[in-house]
Amino acid sequence: MSKSKIALILLAFVTFAFYACKKEALTDKQAALQQLVGRWPLKLRIREVDSAAVIRKDTTAYNPVDTLVFSADGTYFQTNKTIIKSGTFTIDEAGENITFSGTPALTQKLNYIRTTTIGLVVSDETVTTGSTKVRTLLIDELSK
Repeated sequence: MSKSKIALILLAFVTFAFYACKKEALTDKQAALQQLVGRWPLKLRIREVDSAAVIRKDTTAYNPVDTLVFSADGTYFQTNKTIIKSGTFTIDEAGENITFSGTPALTQKLNYIRTTTIGLVVSDETVTTGSTKVRTLLIDELSK
C-alpha cells in the first residue's frame, strides 16, 4: 500500500472520530428540563425583604415535607405521603419559567436551578410608599 493511501485512510478515520464525538448543544429549555427531572422535596420557604439597601432574609422549614416529582415526559406530581395533585408542566424557551397545568394554570419563575436545589418564586411584590420602595420576594426551595 502506498503512503498516500495510508494517509488518506488515517485522515478519514480522524475526521469520522471528530464528528462522532462532537457534543450536541442544549437549549436553555432542554438544560432546565434535564436538571429538573427527579424527586424534589420542598425544604424551605425563603422570605427576602429589600428596603433601602437593607436586605432581610427569613427562612421557614417545611415539616412534613411536600415533594415534587418531575418526569422527562413533562408530567409531575406533588406528594405528601399521598398524591396531592398531578398534571403536566412546561418550561418556556428561555428556561426561566415553569407552567403547571390546572384550572387556572400556574406559572412560576425558576429563580435558580442548581445541582441539588431549585428555587421557585411564589410571589414577588414591590410596594412604593413615598420615595421608599420595599420589595418582598418569597421563594420555595426544593432540595434533592
